[in-house]
Amino acid sequence: MNSKKMVEMSLPDKNDPAKESFDLFSSPFYLIAHAEFKYHEDLDKAILKFDLDRATYRILTVLMQRSPINIKDLAHLSLLKRSTVSRALARMAREGWVETSLNVDDNRITDVYLTEAGKLRSVEVMKLGSRQLQRAVDGLGAADLDELTRILKRLIGNLSKLPIE
Repeated sequence: MNSKKMVEMSLPDKNDPAKESFDLFSSPFYLIAHAEFKYHEDLDKAILKFDLDRATYRILTVLMQRSPINIKDLAHLSLLKRSTVSRALARMAREGWVETSLNVDDNRITDVYLTEAGKLRSVEVMKLGSRQLQRAVDGLGAADLDELTRILKRLIGNLSKLPIE
């Protein structure tokens, strides 16, 4: 028996959208989407105090981990379209938070750097993200959080393989 059949057979009916007993509100991806929505609902309001939107928050978060980075990779890691990233970067450059320059090895590539002002802004904003994360994981232990992270990475890996059709 191939592994595809084994996965289909082992999937609980309540989680399988093709089954009559499917329960949307217990579906893992519904719950992931719902958690993500709730996580950002308050965070979006809080970051407005720093004159930021979600796209800028995501970009700053990625740049705190990887700077310099090219725009293509920045868009990929921030889960945003390149056009959205480009607009946000233009605004961030006007604020003095980022600088861009042509890549020294390939002048077709633009690298993005977080400036000192951008680092300061990021540190302030990451404190909000930290408080929201603490709120979200309240009652979970380190092992629970590690397991959740492991499972989510596995789901992402599975979904990064060839499409269903």
